[in-house]
Amino acid sequence: MKSNSQVLKSVISLSVFVVFVVIFYFLIGQDKTELPSQLIDRPAPVFKVSDLLQEDLIHTQEDFKGKITLLNVWASWCPSCYSEHPFWKNYAENKDIVLVGLNYRDKKQKALKFLREQGNYYDWNLFDQNGRLGIEFGVYGAPETFLIDPKGKVRYRHVGVVSPEVYQNIFLPLIDKIKKGF
Repeated sequence: MKSNSQVLKSVISLSVFVVFVVIFYFLIGQDKTELPSQLIDRPAPVFKVSDLLQEDLIHTQEDFKGKITLLNVWASWCPSCYSEHPFWKNYAENKDIVLVGLNYRDKKQKALKFLREQGNYYDWNLFDQNGRLGIEFGVYGAPETFLIDPKGKVRYRHVGVVSPEVYQNIFLPLIDKIKKGF
């Protein structure tokens, strides 16, 4: 016959196990590339930062208005950015979008070397050395990509590499919806 303390230990152990199973069940089906963002359907954050290539050129959130923009967060220290970067050449051929880089928490010389060696497919690059603009966008790391509509509103956030499949299956349908006024 079990004592009360043994029964209590068994009940607690079973309860802890059930809690972990429930948590695991709810987490396993979630898409880790689609993290919640407070910015969805809201204007891009207010900012004023210099261009990576032309230090005297200043960009603001107003630069997003009037066109569909893909804002790609990248850095020379990011291994996934190296695997993602060659695909941006193909995506840049889409004349319906403006492709903007957000160089995040990087050293300027290393970022410039990255673009020299890997290619610069961006229409322009925001230089965010200290990560402040990344914080405003809620960036967790690189790469991340934001879809911004012609009104300057953030419509979608993708965490991770934008592979050709992701671009084809997620971004292009969203771009088409935006073009149709949705």
